[in-house]
Amino acid sequence: MTARRVAEALGASTAPVYRNFASMEALLGVLRQRGIEVVLDYCRRPWSQDSFLSMGLGFIHFAVENPQLFRTLYLEPAGADCPEREILGALSQDLDRHPFLGTLPQAQKDELLFQASIYSLGIATTVVSGRWEQPDLTTVEGWLRSVGGLLIRAALMSAGLPIPQEMEQRFGQFAVPWRHPERRTSKDGHHE
Repeated sequence: MTARRVAEALGASTAPVYRNFASMEALLGVLRQRGIEVVLDYCRRPWSQDSFLSMGLGFIHFAVENPQLFRTLYLEPAGADCPEREILGALSQDLDRHPFLGTLPQAQKDELLFQASIYSLGIATTVVSGRWEQPDLTTVEGWLRSVGGLLIRAALMSAGLPIPQEMEQRFGQFAVPWRHPERRTSKDGHHE
């Protein structure tokens, strides 16, 4: 990224860029922070009745609706530039208000979010890369609900906490829906 490209995108000269930012690193830092705020906004929206499930759904919606920002934040940065640590830290604090995940010790909460983020990041990357055009978000919700439920059970069991009765109501029976239920695969591996 150059000051000239930023100015072109803004429809301005480079003067405002140089006047407002001491360096390109300073500009990139501001843009990165704004990107983190956008991701967190999506993850905190009430996409479902469960805030944990809404985090994953929000991340997928963010990727679908902002593919270039997703690429910039998650697929192009190297190492420490990826915003995952800050985002998961903020979402971990949000889980403190969850009806039964708020009781998890911090280590289990962090591991739960890390594993869920790997799954959500995989789905988002598949969509943004074009491998899955026009994703069925109902199917995605089913996947997140199932896998999220399994991860929650593992986190609660790891912490020695009971599995709440409302788990079935919030996350269902943990059956992963298929994308193309009408397509069957024959013994030789071909779709029928």
